[in-house]
Amino acid sequence: MKIESGRGVASTSGARRAGGASAAPGFSPDVEGTERTVAASGAGAVTSLDTILALQAEEPLAQRRARQARRGRAALDALETLEEGLLSGRAPASLMAELETLQLSAQPTGEPGLDAVLQEIDVRLAVEAAKLERMLGRS
Repeated sequence: MKIESGRGVASTSGARRAGGASAAPGFSPDVEGTERTVAASGAGAVTSLDTILALQAEEPLAQRRARQARRGRAALDALETLEEGLLSGRAPASLMAELETLQLSAQPTGEPGLDAVLQEIDVRLAVEAAKLERMLGRS
């Protein structure tokens, strides 16, 4: 192999015509088929990258279940804080934002029993958030 320093690197974006200097006698490359193959392999790389990213983004079931159980406990704690605040006559205004955040972070766990309990907690959150909103004068 001979290395020449005077030649630049040429782009290979276009296909050469059949019958050019590089084609062997009796050989005619299928230019259209080559372009389709190149296009398909580029799409395959993107598809596999999307698949990898989707798999990385998918949270294991056990982690999702544990995270939603923690959210359920936090929601019950927030409801208890709200109850104490209402009984004392001083419901903290920051509690409204916490209730909304807890409502927005709800996700199914895939476990029917846990999902049913979390749904009941979410309904209670929505009711108490509406009561608190009305009490604070936001309509």
